[in-house]
Amino acid sequence: MKLKITSLFVLFTFFTVLGQETYQVSGTLIASDSEKSVSFANAVLLRDGDVFKGSSSDASGAFIISNIPSGKYNLNISFLGYKTYSKEIEVTKTIDLGTIVLQKEIESLDGVTIATKKPVLKREIDRLVFNVAGTALTEENTWEVLRRTPGVIVINNTLSVKNSTPTVYINDRKVHLSASEIYQLLEGTPAETVKSVEVITNPPARYDAQGGTILNIVMEKNLILGYHGSIYGNFTQGVFPRYNGGMNHFYKRNKLHVFASYNYTHSKINRDNDERINYLDNNATTSLWNSDINRNTRSNQHTINLNVDYEIDSKNTLSFSGNLLYLPYWKRRTLTNSVVDDQTAVNEDFSLLAQNSLSKDMHNLGLNVDYVHQFKREGEKLSTNVHYTDYDKGSDQSVFTNYDVVLSPDFTTAFTTHANQTTNILSGQVDYELPISETASFETGIKAASIETNSNLWQFNIENGVSILDVDNSDTFKYDESIYAAYVSYAKNWEKWSIKLGFRGEQTEIKGNSLSTNQVNTQNYFELFPSAYISHKVSNKLSVYADFSRRIVRPSFDDLNPFRYNFTDFSFVTGNPRLQPAIANNYKIGVEINDKFFIEAYYTYDKGSIYELTLQDNDNDILQYVASNIENNVNYGLDFVTYFSILDNWDVSIVTSMFNLSDTFTLDNVQTTQQKWSNYTSIDNNFTFLKDQSLTANLSFLYISSNIQGLSEVSDRNLVSLSFRKTLLNEKATLSLTLNDIFNGQKFTNTTQFVNQNSQYTADFDTQTIRLGFRYNFGNTKLSTNQRTKSSEEQERLKE
Repeated sequence: MKLKITSLFVLFTFFTVLGQETYQVSGTLIASDSEKSVSFANAVLLRDGDVFKGSSSDASGAFIISNIPSGKYNLNISFLGYKTYSKEIEVTKTIDLGTIVLQKEIESLDGVTIATKKPVLKREIDRLVFNVAGTALTEENTWEVLRRTPGVIVINNTLSVKNSTPTVYINDRKVHLSASEIYQLLEGTPAETVKSVEVITNPPARYDAQGGTILNIVMEKNLILGYHGSIYGNFTQGVFPRYNGGMNHFYKRNKLHVFASYNYTHSKINRDNDERINYLDNNATTSLWNSDINRNTRSNQHTINLNVDYEIDSKNTLSFSGNLLYLPYWKRRTLTNSVVDDQTAVNEDFSLLAQNSLSKDMHNLGLNVDYVHQFKREGEKLSTNVHYTDYDKGSDQSVFTNYDVVLSPDFTTAFTTHANQTTNILSGQVDYELPISETASFETGIKAASIETNSNLWQFNIENGVSILDVDNSDTFKYDESIYAAYVSYAKNWEKWSIKLGFRGEQTEIKGNSLSTNQVNTQNYFELFPSAYISHKVSNKLSVYADFSRRIVRPSFDDLNPFRYNFTDFSFVTGNPRLQPAIANNYKIGVEINDKFFIEAYYTYDKGSIYELTLQDNDNDILQYVASNIENNVNYGLDFVTYFSILDNWDVSIVTSMFNLSDTFTLDNVQTTQQKWSNYTSIDNNFTFLKDQSLTANLSFLYISSNIQGLSEVSDRNLVSLSFRKTLLNEKATLSLTLNDIFNGQKFTNTTQFVNQNSQYTADFDTQTIRLGFRYNFGNTKLSTNQRTKSSEEQERLKE
């Protein structure tokens, strides 16, 4: 397999060609009011309205933009307090523009109110784009930008779009799967580097078929030479205090771009559950279990990112990126206090107190090498990527239970487990883009990936102080997967119409082997994933559109792992090596009104959806959390999205959705369907205060009515949050204060009641918090970065 991938990327060497001759544009800037040199002004070349290259003026006012191929450009030079200088130039040789005089703005800062650029919501043929560059949102962190992107819902630091968990990309490369990892990464990333967020509900053929909606964070391309850095820290008080801090460094000189960041997080998180289980026999309750469960999770986490870009010449760029998540300390203590009422015999009543201690350490290392070649034809491009992941997780668990039995002697049980999982992923892909004409384009690409996962679990029962291996609950699981993919895509624009068509094919080969049971699961299948988009501009204020895509959801590696993690002697979570991939067909039609209002109707049919189901073993009074395929999931609804300004210093985004979820599942040869109409509504208010606009505030409301998740019904929830952010020290420092979940509305009740299943729990997460943050920028603070975090589709499935 590795040989096949290596052979595939021999293409890399064939496309390293010499670029065409390049030139430079230079000049010297002086101020009209003082005739002094203007230092650190931005000089940017634009091609077709997009930024192509840029630089900044030095202490003498001189600027140089190098490595420019021949062509027509617009030169924009800007500096605070002066009018933007704009000039159209045609580069056919090296150009020295001589002295350029920047004109002073007529208005004084004391006499006017500065108009802040507002975020813009724009629809492209296959995605919704939330442009935030140059807005007040860039003073936030990247997680906050995602949270305030219209259509994105954040619950308990978990992202949701159209009732499903989206996949997060940065510059078209996936990031880590774990929700906590994504949260820590993006919370520590300054939003000043973000250009836009793309919400892609029906992804085109270029993207991996794995998953559903994609959130693609587009980072600003760095333009300015020099060094820029920042340090930051946040302190959060919930039930327990927690904090995180870190630093970001960026350096660009001539052809070399380097970005490095480090983040450390220390946390202690609380969660309380109240649980009630009715074990049944012919719909009659045989025993009733009431439990109080408290979980405290402590962890120390280190995250390191390194990105290096080297411009070989104007046509060829070589890049390296490495991302390391290191978790040296993670410990969860779970206390379960259960009272059991046996409905058949009074003397069988008992109570138990179980203490579960779980500790683990883990590292997740991702490495990428990228090469991009720009051909002489403008827009024609070849991109290659090779990715490697090394993942290692070890965990130790001990469970001690004390039983108090009515009319019988008390007794105790105890056992320990040791588990380890290693995963290695090697993948590579080649993408080619060809502009056929000014209004048509073609894309194609191939990808191959190899995944090897080895897991071990040993359980020891403690009897009279002696550890005895439990062979029945110990196992070794080996899993190998290979994926081969190819795609083609064509896009065409007319005056009023636009279309985009794509086809992606993926061949998957899987072998899973449970050694202790000699249970082998093999799968070998090919699936085709078409996508289609069409839009029509009815008038200047009205557009209609429709799209379709077919997607696949492969099980995470942990879901496939058959090992058992015990909460008590009577409850556990386990994987399922027999899981099959789920296939989803997604349809959408919509209308865009006046570039501000978006109304969409959608329908999704998901065959074989994967859920972690709560299932009761009524014969043995055992509660199992089992990853399972259900027959189908049907999700349809009507969405309304808008983003507009009420006042110059007050803008609002509103998202509301009426949707119907329906899940069908067969248990004990009885088919059951759970169905419910629901609503979620979010209102996000952004305010700007003071003449220099250095104080911003955000007030957000979120409401989710009761809805279906798998075969359970979840009660309604709400979230009210208020945040303030103040820039200080000539905009080099930022102080922030956030009050999250002010009314503790994230507390919810989960009810499972169908066939012979009857259980309920209420969960209270540690979301009601106060956070104080500080950030300080140093160096040339006008810089943007080349930051990106890359991982493969397969690394996405390293689920926590």
